[in-house]
Amino acid sequence: MNMYKYPRSAYIHIPFCHRRCFYCDFAVVPIGDNIDSLNGNKSDTVKDYLTYLKKEILSIKHKSPLSTIYIGGGTPSILDPTQIEDLINIFRKYYGIDRGAEITMEVDPASFDEYSLNGFINAGINRFSLGAQSFNDEILKKSGRRHTKDDVFNSCSWLSKAKNENFIRSWSLDLIQNLPESGTNIWTIDLKEAIKFLPPHISVYDLIIEDGTVFKKLYDLGKLSLPNNDESYENSALTSLFLKQSGYVRYEISNYSISGHQSRHNRVYWKGLGWWSFGQGSTSSPWGRRFTRPKTTELYKEWVTNQCSLALDESLLKSSFKEIDLDEKIMLNLRTSEGVNVRNLMKEYGWSDEKIEGNYLKLIKTWDKYIDGGLLKNEGDRFFLSDPKGMELSNQILIDMFNWWEKIN
Repeated sequence: MNMYKYPRSAYIHIPFCHRRCFYCDFAVVPIGDNIDSLNGNKSDTVKDYLTYLKKEILSIKHKSPLSTIYIGGGTPSILDPTQIEDLINIFRKYYGIDRGAEITMEVDPASFDEYSLNGFINAGINRFSLGAQSFNDEILKKSGRRHTKDDVFNSCSWLSKAKNENFIRSWSLDLIQNLPESGTNIWTIDLKEAIKFLPPHISVYDLIIEDGTVFKKLYDLGKLSLPNNDESYENSALTSLFLKQSGYVRYEISNYSISGHQSRHNRVYWKGLGWWSFGQGSTSSPWGRRFTRPKTTELYKEWVTNQCSLALDESLLKSSFKEIDLDEKIMLNLRTSEGVNVRNLMKEYGWSDEKIEGNYLKLIKTWDKYIDGGLLKNEGDRFFLSDPKGMELSNQILIDMFNWWEKIN
């Protein structure tokens, strides 16, 4: 089996943000509130990074046309539309961009206005992902967010208008559930506010307390008021039910959409296909081997310089092709509503009938309790996480699958 032909997707990381949110452990570079990335404050910092980013993009030896591009961060909307257009044009000239390609850009409320939104659209962006996180001013403030509820309303209105007038193909609204003080009543209001704008796609992420964050320090001091386990599960179940009743389909653990608006770029990850990635701290897997770039600017620039002159990292060369392990493919597939046909997957990996039968039965035996408990469903050899119970409690199912994998290898 060879899933890794030429990668058709690229992720571009723009690390700059106005300030680091209290839950964020990403490779970001906070540069303050008053930014002019083109010619004003901090423009030299931004331009210097973009110079190295472009060098990295051009350093790839096996370029091929792209069907999805995703510009994430950080806060890419800190950049001027002409800088975004410049990046897209490099891919257009040196890689090729398919007609009908999905080109997504993350934007944060209060980091753009309707004028700059139109500039990003003219630059080639046809899908936006809005990092709202909440519609509650107090929760936004306690999460270290810079924007307000009114900023979210304005951003949603501009994006909805652009979609309705066919200037963009789609847009996504991103929320975080189980933030501090976000009980079921407040979360219900967030969900109701979200669907007022009819976003074609909604991503709902669970809060994770990461090491090195403000939230982690507050949590360790006992000063972070979070929903308890029962409240967290209630919020998650509410999300699934509410969005289903509002016409959305849960096509992946954290993602909901109306028909025709799934994220094509993110599906590349869940299908276990190859992708390019460029920029500080970003992770690529073009030929099956993952590689994460340095997470600080200076080390990233040093790496790019060496990469261009010495071609140091083998993971970026087609000759390093490696199939992802079967357990990872099962995990990725199981996150989606399509689930995974385990037996067919084993055949695709070239297993003999004898090897399939014995190991398949061992895996099913470890999963029997989850089937009996209603967390896992099956239709023949295809297995699905139940919604919401299985999708919210999937970790133990996956842990047992990974243990199965270790025992048979």
